[in-house]
Amino acid sequence: MSPDHGAPGNGLRLFFRVDDFDLALQRARSLVSRFEEEPHLNSNTRTKEFLLRDPDGYYVKISALSAGLK
Repeated sequence: MSPDHGAPGNGLRLFFRVDDFDLALQRARSLVSRFEEEPHLNSNTRTKEFLLRDPDGYYVKISALSAGLK
């Protein structure tokens, strides 16, 4: 697709693993009005995660660093 016709964020998903999931979730809630995917447990990795869009329209997935649930 031509860059002239693509929407911002098209085709790219940023993925971050964090060591303090609850703090990242709290911060994310203060920055965005809604999540693309609410916080949930990924059944494959057994880690908590959520998905949002940044101000430029890019998908950003945040995942707990380990399966250790608090």
